[in-house]
Amino acid sequence: MKKLITLIVVLMVSATTYAQFTLKGEFRPRTELNHGYKSLMSEQGTMFSISTTQRTRLGMSYQSKLYKIGLQIQDVRGWGQTPQLTSVDGYTTTIHQAWAEVMLTDKFSVKLGRQELNYDDQRILGAVNWAQQARSHDLALFKYEDGFKLHFGLAVNQVQTRSFAVPKTYKSMQFLWFNKQFSDAYTLSVLILNNGVDDVTLNNPTASPMTTYSQIIGQRSVFKSGDIKVGFNFYYQMGQDKDTYVDDEGMNQHLGYSAMNIGLDFTYKFSDNISFGLGYEFLSGESQTDTSIEYSHTNHAFAPLYGTNHKFNGWMDYFYVGNHGNSVGLQDIYLKLDYKKNKFIAGAAFHYFMSAADVRDWDKYYSSGRTEVTALSSGLGMELDTYIGYKHSKGVLFKAGISGMFDSATMRELQTVRDPVMGIIQTSPAMGASNYWGWVMVVVKPTFLNGKKAKTPPSK
Repeated sequence: MKKLITLIVVLMVSATTYAQFTLKGEFRPRTELNHGYKSLMSEQGTMFSISTTQRTRLGMSYQSKLYKIGLQIQDVRGWGQTPQLTSVDGYTTTIHQAWAEVMLTDKFSVKLGRQELNYDDQRILGAVNWAQQARSHDLALFKYEDGFKLHFGLAVNQVQTRSFAVPKTYKSMQFLWFNKQFSDAYTLSVLILNNGVDDVTLNNPTASPMTTYSQIIGQRSVFKSGDIKVGFNFYYQMGQDKDTYVDDEGMNQHLGYSAMNIGLDFTYKFSDNISFGLGYEFLSGESQTDTSIEYSHTNHAFAPLYGTNHKFNGWMDYFYVGNHGNSVGLQDIYLKLDYKKNKFIAGAAFHYFMSAADVRDWDKYYSSGRTEVTALSSGLGMELDTYIGYKHSKGVLFKAGISGMFDSATMRELQTVRDPVMGIIQTSPAMGASNYWGWVMVVVKPTFLNGKKAKTPPSK
């Protein structure tokens, strides 16, 4: 890996005579204090934990009139994870991005390779930059831009074989994105995404690989007027889920998909220093009180798939960050306040969470001999997120934050694990426990080399 990096740097630096070349880095250590991050503290879990992770990147880009190239090498590890005298070269080093974009015409191009996808507010497709490892895709991206933008992404990991990686890797994925700014006041984006996943587990390697497909279709509209900005999202999810049920003839059938996501966000800029935001988001879910056969044959829980989910629904990541999938959905009412002046930034966000579908009162259900099916209150709790930062110099940022979750009985019920037959509680969150999470992060982004306007190569 070291030899490869050295060779690439030498070759690309030598090419700067003829084209624009940049070489940038990133060093981002982050220390986190965890006392209820992502899940409520249990009866047994009374101690907090402190850990430090670091992301280190070296990114290179090369641009000429006919093509562009991007390469980003990334190392992500926890402090103390690697032995001090490790003999493994590049223990956690990966290629985060490696792509080439060819300009077929001045308006049409194709971008091939491993790349980040960032579209609109990143609700469905985003790079998840907060996560140290972030997210990137292997695909071909066709781009046409002329007064509007039309992008078509095509990813097929393997044909007639099982996906290479872990179960969360899609088998194939395609999307079509249209974006046009109709005026200074209105911009529209439309997204159509087809997602194919294996419906057999990796524990059964002899099973014939099959792929089920679900689709998301929707739009994001943005309205602007002076210091006011309003965004509106609507996405509908349909197709097939990989889970199955047995029909009247004893045959396995895939669940259908029927789910939706609605979001409304409002931002008002009071001044150059202060902005205020409020919004509401609805993600449909599975009711725990509807026991009809017809209802059980459809998945009603919206899945945001490949979005930057940490950006939404609170920074403590209780929802849709590797969790809360195929659950009761979510309603999120939130307020935000951000401040910046000179080198200082600060802000806070308040969230009130509710379930989108019924949460069953399982205590009453089991105590009644499984006869009473009633719902608990929809309120899940409140979360407060705060942050502060200082821009020390160009490319250097110090940032810290602290968050707290004030949970409800319904939220604790959702995170309680019971024996499926007897209903006996196996693990449960602690009642009245404080759930908080804090972090301190330093971001250093040096620019080692910044190519200027491309030069014309000398004639031979």
